[in-house]
Formats: sequence, C-alpha cells, structure tokens
Amino acid sequence: DAARAAAAGAAGVIIPDVTLEVVEDVRGPLHQQGLALPLLISPTTRSERAARIAAASDGFIYIVSRMGVTGAGQGPDLEWCKAQVELLRRVTDKPLAVGFGISTPEQVAEVAAWSDGVIVGSGLVAAYAGSSGAEAAERAGRYVEGLAGAWATAG
Repeated sequence: DAARAAAAGAAGVIIPDVTLEVVEDVRGPLHQQGLALPLLISPTTRSERAARIAAASDGFIYIVSRMGVTGAGQGPDLEWCKAQVELLRRVTDKPLAVGFGISTPEQVAEVAAWSDGVIVGSGLVAAYAGSSGAEAAERAGRYVEGLAGAWATAG
C-alpha cells in the first residue's frame, strides 16, 4: 500500500496496468503519501493519447521500448522510442525515461543520447540470479556500474 511504500523510502510507484481512465482513482492515496505515479506510453499508444498520458504522469514518463512483457530476452525498438521522445518533447517538459528490454551498456549509451533516463529491471535481476548475500550485491553492483558508465560517457 501507499503508506508502506512511502515508509520504505519510495519516491513513487509504477503500476504498469493503470489506465488513463482510472488514474485518478489510484493517484489520491499515492499523493497523500507524497508518492509520484509515472505513467507508461507504449508503441501502440496513439499520439493524442500519449500527450494526455504525459500531462497526467507524475515525476517522469515511462516510455515502453517494445511490445510484450518486460525482460532482457527481446531487444527494444529504440528507433520508435527516439521518435516518441521527440514527439513528447513538444508537449511536455517532464523527464522521459525508456525501459523494457534494455539490458546492455550499448543500449543504455544509445538511449542516453536522446532521453532523460533508462529503466533496467530484468537485466539487473539476471545479473545476480543464482547468488545471494554479498555475492549478489557484488554482481548487481558490477552490472549497474557498467550501465552507469555507458550512460555517463554517452550523455
């Protein structure tokens, strides 16, 4: 719940399946706890709806880089993402972050050239899979350092 997320130190909550039509029902409890609600724009989102989603999004806008579910198995459609970022820059000044399927330093470097952020989830989990404790932390740290280095040199 929102209170537990705030108590844990969260700045916001990403709810992938919240739609524009019900966002206000969800936003109230989050805002009461000082939490942002970034919204997602997918490759199937039409331009006029994307503009409305951007206006309703809190904190940043999450641009989904490909169709399907999250995971590192299928690569992102970075050409579409770049075009979407360019369109959204005309209607919002909110930060634009790209995620879904991004897992390599090369992908991060490409996205860094034209976005405000990158979201990596499944790639991070895969980096420490099969380990625990200090070993998991070490493996996750190395993985994130590689991505951060790619972002820093490209951005």
